[in-house]
Amino acid sequence: MKALPIHEGAFTVLSVFDCQPRDSERFAQELAEFIESRTRFQPGFVSALVYLSEDARKVVELFQWARAEDWEAYRASEDGREVAQRHAGRSPVIHFLELVRSVGVPPPGESGTYRVVTP
Repeated sequence: MKALPIHEGAFTVLSVFDCQPRDSERFAQELAEFIESRTRFQPGFVSALVYLSEDARKVVELFQWARAEDWEAYRASEDGREVAQRHAGRSPVIHFLELVRSVGVPPPGESGTYRVVTP
């Protein structure tokens, strides 16, 4: 599974779209292609992931931007307006997230498994 690199201090935007299962995969691919071809070149863009729920009823975008102002500038840009127009009628639920803590994989040799060493 791919994971979003953690950039502490980044401005994170989570958008959740309700979809019909018959068109959700196409919609998710279109979002991903737009991000790859245009959004990622916007000033302050850090990273993005696009998810499709197991039941294919939701498409989720997770963005990280350097600052909230970069997200706002993107939304006001020609590309941001175009993507908003493409999403017209979908009414995504948008959340702005603040990172509380990042928990990663333990380093090699610190798997959490304890060994009993006997002399």
